[in-house]
Amino acid sequence: MSGLLNIGLAGIGGYGESYLETLLPKARAADVRIVGVVDPEPARCRHLGELKARAIPFHPTLPSLFSESPVIDLMMIATPIHLHSPQTIFSLQHGASVLCEKPLAGTLADAMRMQTAERAAAGFVAIGFQWSFSQAIQSLKHDIMGGVLGRPIQFKSIVHFPRPRTYFSRNNWAGHIRMPSGEGVLDSPVNNATSHYLHNMLYLLGKTRTTSASPASVQAELYRGNEIENYDTAAMRVRTDCGTKVLFYTTHCAVDRLGPKQHLQFENAVVEFDAMGTGQFIARFHDGRMKNYGQPSLDRHEKIFQSIDAVRHRNSNGNTIACGIDAAFPHMLCAAAAQESSPITDFPAHLKHTIALDGETLVTVDGLPEALLRCYDHGVLPSESPEGAGWANAASVVTLSEPRWSVRRDAEQAAVPV
Repeated sequence: MSGLLNIGLAGIGGYGESYLETLLPKARAADVRIVGVVDPEPARCRHLGELKARAIPFHPTLPSLFSESPVIDLMMIATPIHLHSPQTIFSLQHGASVLCEKPLAGTLADAMRMQTAERAAAGFVAIGFQWSFSQAIQSLKHDIMGGVLGRPIQFKSIVHFPRPRTYFSRNNWAGHIRMPSGEGVLDSPVNNATSHYLHNMLYLLGKTRTTSASPASVQAELYRGNEIENYDTAAMRVRTDCGTKVLFYTTHCAVDRLGPKQHLQFENAVVEFDAMGTGQFIARFHDGRMKNYGQPSLDRHEKIFQSIDAVRHRNSNGNTIACGIDAAFPHMLCAAAAQESSPITDFPAHLKHTIALDGETLVTVDGLPEALLRCYDHGVLPSESPEGAGWANAASVVTLSEPRWSVRRDAEQAAVPV
C-alpha cells in the first residue's frame, strides 16, 4: 500500500494522549494522516488546541467517525477496557486494522469475540503490550526460541506500583469487575496497570515470534486494601503448557515503588531485569559469559510504527505484528482464571493505614511490601511463606482443561451477544 495511510484514534482524553505525542510530530515523516479522533469528552485532552489547529475532526462515537471519514486504514483504540472488544470488532467490520491498547479485554468472552472477528476480517489486530515490540525483548525471545539459554525453568516478576485513592475514583470503571450495565472490566493490577510484566513472561516463552505460552493451571491469591470491587494486590503461580513455572507478585498498596523486577531462570543462564537499576535485560551464563539485551522501555512507541508498517506491507509479507490477539490471549486466560482461583481477601483493618503522599491519600498495609518480596525471593505464595502472613489465604488451582472451567467459558460466551 503506497501513499498516506488514514489513521483514527479513539480515547484522546486518557492514555491516547501518549499516541498523540508520538503521532502529531511524526505523522508527515511516517506518511500518515489522522482523519479523526473519538472521545465523548474531548476537552480533557491536553492536545486539544493542536488537533483543532490541524483541523482534525472530533467525533463522539466510533460510528460517527467511520460514517463521516474517508477509508480508515488503521484504528488506534486507547479507550476503557470494556470498550476494547466492541470497538475493535466494529473497526474490523468496517475495513480497518486495529492497534488496541492493553489489556486485550475485560472478559474471556470478549477476547474470544475479538479473535473470531479478526479471523473473519481483512485487517489485523495488534495489542499494545509495548515491551513485546521492543528490540530488547525481540532479541531475548530469539535466543530463548533458539535454545541459546537452555531450557526455561522458572520465570518470576514483582512490581509495587503505589496508586492513591484518586486512581480508583478517576472514572466509573477503575477497580471494578463489571460495569453497572454489565460489561466486563476486570480492572486490577493483573489486568491493567502491571499487566505488561505478566504478559512479558508468557510472551518470552512463546514458541514463535507472534505467540505466548498458554497457562495450563493458575493459582492466584487476591487481596484488597482499597474500598473497591476488585483486588489491588495479587500473588500468582502459573504452570505453562511448555512446563515453565511463572510467578507474579503485584500491589498498589505500597508507599515505595519497586521494580518491575524479573528473574528468568534457564538451564544454562539467569536473565535479570530491574527497572530501578539498569533497566536492561542482562543474561549471566553459568560459564561466566554475559549478554546485555538492552532496555525494553526505549521502544515504547514501536507498537505504533510497527502497526503502521504492517498495514502498509500486509499483502507482501503477511502478519508482521509481534503482539496480536493470539499473543495476548494467554494473559487474558490468566486474568480470568485468577478471579476463579480464590475469593478476594480484605486486609485486616488494623494493618491498613491511609497516609498523605504528594498531596494525595494512599492506602498502605503494614508488612505487605516486605512479605511480597520474601515470596518473590523464595518463589512461594503468601499462604506458603515460611515467615507466615496472618492475612494470607490459600487459593485453589484452576486447571484450564477441567470441565468446570470449560463450562464457565461457555457460559460467558453465551452471555455476550454477538
